[in-house]
Amino acid sequence: MLKVASGEQKNKNKPVMVGLAAPQIGILKRIILVDVAANGKGQVGNLRVYINPEIIWKSKKKGEWYEGCFSTGRVCGIVSRPTSIKIRGFTLQPPRLQARYTEKKYSGYVARIFQHEIDHLIGKIFVDHITNPDNLHWVKKSEFTLYRNEQAWRNWPRKAKFPLLKLT
Repeated sequence: MLKVASGEQKNKNKPVMVGLAAPQIGILKRIILVDVAANGKGQVGNLRVYINPEIIWKSKKKGEWYEGCFSTGRVCGIVSRPTSIKIRGFTLQPPRLQARYTEKKYSGYVARIFQHEIDHLIGKIFVDHITNPDNLHWVKKSEFTLYRNEQAWRNWPRKAKFPLLKLT
């Protein structure tokens, strides 16, 4: 999983990978990767492994942001999710990669990544949260930087077909 995610992060011709769930690449385990340094504008650099993660608290406050997915290719969309969460599970700590129990609160973009990746562990993708077809977008590889950095996602002109085939 780390090899897949790290390679995707380093490929400047693709959207930045900030998370990955084991089932997305055929590993039937409750493992996710989350880049806890991600900011939604291309910054990455602290990819962590979480085993058996679960969300134990969600804020009532929600926020909209765009999401894309390794599983849906160029389909992105606007999803409303709680802005803060608390997770628990195990992390792998270097250098020996020993599993350690953790319970931690995350907010903003990183909280969104956790929710997105944990959804994969229960057979959901971000599209399952979209009810308005105008919020489902088709983004060419060459346009992703504009879509992401300029917040063009708020009024993206190219729509994806709705409903999208569930891919998890």
